[in-house]
Amino acid sequence: MNNVKKLIGAKLKDTQVEFIKTNSKSMKVVVGFKNATLRDNCEHMITSSNVLNSCGYHAKLVSKMLPKISLHNVLCEVIDQVDRSLDATAIRAQEKTVIIDKIISKNPCMKTLKNAGHTLEVVYLNKNATNDLLAIGLKVSPAIRSAIIHKQQGNIYLGNSRYSFRDRFHFKHCYHCQMLGHLSTECPDKEKSAVCMYCMKNHRTNTCPVKNDPAKHCCVRCLASKYGNDAENCKSHHAGDHKCPVIEREITRLKKNTDFESKNLM
Repeated sequence: MNNVKKLIGAKLKDTQVEFIKTNSKSMKVVVGFKNATLRDNCEHMITSSNVLNSCGYHAKLVSKMLPKISLHNVLCEVIDQVDRSLDATAIRAQEKTVIIDKIISKNPCMKTLKNAGHTLEVVYLNKNATNDLLAIGLKVSPAIRSAIIHKQQGNIYLGNSRYSFRDRFHFKHCYHCQMLGHLSTECPDKEKSAVCMYCMKNHRTNTCPVKNDPAKHCCVRCLASKYGNDAENCKSHHAGDHKCPVIEREITRLKKNTDFESKNLM
């Protein structure tokens, strides 16, 4: 794999490359470029030279992700008309359809772009049982996100209310071991005792006796981090805090891998 990295580096020696990284687990060599034009040109250079095939590798272009945005504290009345006699899967599908229909009915710029084929879909829907409010996650094209910002001052009209959106950068957080990159159901350490999100001891997070005492919080993820500063500051937050430097780096990575600008990406 390192030989492939060297061969690619030699082939691209006169090209502006952001990085060339190897991943020993996936056996992939990843090359980053600052724009799609450079990426496409270099993909042609690499594949036409047969440098990868000779090593048993092939090139695959990977596009950036579409933006995801979220709306919070949405009134549940927006999905009141859904037929609750259906099964859970059908109810959820109908809720998503109703939300999109109501969004495009009151946001003309979003309707125009959706009708032109741009992405506008509900990717998650969560109801808060205590206050009867919804959190809605949407996947949108860069053009729709831009239209919301520039034509609607960052607002989306839904039902009889106006909601500001936030960019959403979703990452997998395992609430069993508290590490990132997988869910509890996929945890490689699920046979071991659960690790508390607040104090990193071996008990379930919801039973933690110090969860309301920040002075006793400790982040197990930072303690295990390869970055020295993370371990030194592991007692400044808990593993669910978005101020965790490991989470901050993951969000930064997701931002870099999200396309906010392409006008023609749908």
